[in-house]
Amino acid sequence: MSFRKSLHKDVAESLNEQIRIEASAAFLYFSLASWANVRGLTGMASWFRGEAHGELTHMNLFVDYLNDRDWQATFATIEAPASAWASPIEAFDMVRTQEHVLLQRMNDLIDMADKHNDHLTHSFLTQFVPQQIADTAEADDVHDRLMLVGGDGHGLILIDQELGRKGEAGG
Repeated sequence: MSFRKSLHKDVAESLNEQIRIEASAAFLYFSLASWANVRGLTGMASWFRGEAHGELTHMNLFVDYLNDRDWQATFATIEAPASAWASPIEAFDMVRTQEHVLLQRMNDLIDMADKHNDHLTHSFLTQFVPQQIADTAEADDVHDRLMLVGGDGHGLILIDQELGRKGEAGG
């Protein structure tokens, strides 16, 4: 059996599910970007758009990996993302929850690959771990700083400007 056909069905199905999860995460970030933009938080909107593009890049990597292993990628229906948040704190609470879920999902996928003795998939998945750790830490950090400034507009503007610089720089 060639390495291409050696992908276990359970692993392939989980990777296909990850495609849906990445697409869903991207749409949530696009929704957050639109929400932030119409509220004058253009730096935050830029940062959210950058995160959305990152999720789409991840989705594409999963598609390519499945194709390289002779499995067809499937594209499941995703639910429409939320579109309204009471505040930037609430928006980033959702972001950090999502990033924590994505980090746990990477752990679960690696465990599944290990369960099936699939070193190739394990190796593929580990490329996402450092970025997911950084994304989770950044989401926690921004949320915590938003909590610190509370309703202070000056603090919010500073955070927005910082996120704008990160968004322009690509993360």
